[in-house]
Amino acid sequence: MHVNKDATASAFQTSRDKITSTDVLIIGFGFSTIPLIRELERDGINYAVVSNGEGSIWDKLEKHGRLDFDMVSSMHTSLYSFELVNRDPRDRYLTSKEFLAFIREYLAKYSAKVIRDWVTSIENHPSYSIIRTQSGRIFETKHLVISTAFRRKMNRLLNEFDYSSAKNKTIAITAMGDSVNLMISKLIPYNNRIILITNGFMLLDKLSFYNDTSYTLDQLEYHNMRRVSYTLYRKTITTGLEFVLICQRLLKFLSINHVYFKHPTAMRRLNIKLNFKNIFSQSPVPHGIIAIKYWPIDSYQKLFDNDALKQSIQDGYLLNDIAFFLEQGLVELWPKRETVIDREQRTIRWKDDVVEYDQIVDADYEIPNLPEIIVAREGAPTGKYEYVCRNNFMGVIPQELNNVYFIGFTRPTTGGLNNITEMQCLFAHKLIADPSFRREIYENLEHRIRKYNDYYHVIDTDGRTDHLVHYGFYTDDIARLMNINPRLSDCRSVKDLVLYYIFPNTAFKYRQSGPYAVQGVKEMIGQIYKNHGGFSVVINYLLTYSLLQLTAYVALIVAYIRGELPGVALPFLFIVVLLNPVTPFVAANGFGLNSYLNVIMIAALGLTAYHQDTFIPIASMLVVFALTYVFHRLGWTRAPFNDLKNKKSPKYREFFKRYCDAFKGVFLETDALARGRK
Repeated sequence: MHVNKDATASAFQTSRDKITSTDVLIIGFGFSTIPLIRELERDGINYAVVSNGEGSIWDKLEKHGRLDFDMVSSMHTSLYSFELVNRDPRDRYLTSKEFLAFIREYLAKYSAKVIRDWVTSIENHPSYSIIRTQSGRIFETKHLVISTAFRRKMNRLLNEFDYSSAKNKTIAITAMGDSVNLMISKLIPYNNRIILITNGFMLLDKLSFYNDTSYTLDQLEYHNMRRVSYTLYRKTITTGLEFVLICQRLLKFLSINHVYFKHPTAMRRLNIKLNFKNIFSQSPVPHGIIAIKYWPIDSYQKLFDNDALKQSIQDGYLLNDIAFFLEQGLVELWPKRETVIDREQRTIRWKDDVVEYDQIVDADYEIPNLPEIIVAREGAPTGKYEYVCRNNFMGVIPQELNNVYFIGFTRPTTGGLNNITEMQCLFAHKLIADPSFRREIYENLEHRIRKYNDYYHVIDTDGRTDHLVHYGFYTDDIARLMNINPRLSDCRSVKDLVLYYIFPNTAFKYRQSGPYAVQGVKEMIGQIYKNHGGFSVVINYLLTYSLLQLTAYVALIVAYIRGELPGVALPFLFIVVLLNPVTPFVAANGFGLNSYLNVIMIAALGLTAYHQDTFIPIASMLVVFALTYVFHRLGWTRAPFNDLKNKKSPKYREFFKRYCDAFKGVFLETDALARGRK
């Protein structure tokens, strides 16, 4: 659809007296824009908010009695900095009811500024935008912020799926994500047969215990280590997955307690587009990866297996250990590319296996819920704007529009959405309040977008998941753009270095000082550091991998010096050591007791330097390999993600039976209350 420019200008002139002018107009009033509104009010910048007044997904979940789950992101990554400083700094997972209460508190605080109306169209001009609403209002604004969330079929399923009738049924599911995993957790206790028809997925434990200290997922991501070494970060953050895949393909007789070895259909095969020009300057964790965060049964039992188990379930803490479900045969995996679905006959077929299903669940992808946007430029025909994620710098600044900022359309692979939206709000505020900064960003916007895409968008996603980012990279990138990031040159102690490299890149990390400082954040970070023993468990893990690599290099060098290795073979063997998949796997499986392994290797390196004997470093590596195997077999160590060592334990099978009984008791009461309301 094209709009006649002269007619648009004429209509604009005749309705000039009806126009409301403002410096900033925000379309959409949800929790995503709260940090921006807070900064605008602090600076006294004139703004208005237009929202259609329809209930959010959270309002609808409450209306349907579906606030019966906990968040997949931790409190530290789900709440804003200025809220976190008022809470206990110990990290945990909020229930949906707690999160909704947080949202409503801030929405109520700023609701007086909201104009309840529906935006029907936007005309974006070089220096201003014209916004028209359903009631006939017209706004002119210098800066336009759009935060209208996504459209999704899954939102309806979460509200309306009939769990009461889904008992002893066969249910086929054609997608996988956090929302689907929530549905599975409610279906499993009722003896349903769950068949996941999938292309694979990435699984991550939500919380792990080491030495009785809990670590949420984000606290094990050490994002800034990528600035030390891409190889170190990529090899360790995947916890030896390369070795698992090699064993799966070549050594099928080998038993490895890892979900992707035991259940290879679960492995997502990423179609990475290799750009040899930029192969050494691409992100070690690219955009577009979908990760499912789940409660591992051992951590869940440690937290909730007490007299309050039933109450915990009522609060919304549901066991959704998909790895445990797979290991126990409670969920089946069928490859999507080989499965034939006959919806008329209500059957699915894979190879010779044909199954009749009672229900089939189809999910979809997130689509930005944008109003119609018309691009109006002098000397050019007007046209309709089409949203393409890769044409937006940092997911905020669209290349085709001027002074328009998107907030909330970039989502995290792991850490909470509020982490990203808080940084987007600060970025948008600086673009609005600082003209020189805005000019700097816009003057080479196309180049910035191309560079950003070359670095992060290296997976072929068909555009469906381009907006999914590794939050700790994203927050740091925005902070560096705004010059509010902590600096290595400011580090004066080991603690400072740990906070710089190991402490997760949560939004509040960038609000310790400077123009966006929040009082109390610096002290909160110090307490979190103390609560986790200086993150020594992560440091020792990284050190184990590094020492294993160094020990292998030293063995090669000593062998060469002693004449036991020809010089021509040395470079080749160095590359083999650099790329080898074994050492990160060993380091990951020693997680929790890595410090003991490190002592052995450091001592061996000292002896090697003194005796210059090739046998010493080789022997120390063999000892470390053997001890890691023993520690893991005894259950003394636990790999950070997808460790199946505990999934077959009778202790957890017995607990799961008790959990299912408690779950059914809770939801029997919930169904009775729901019927009573009707």
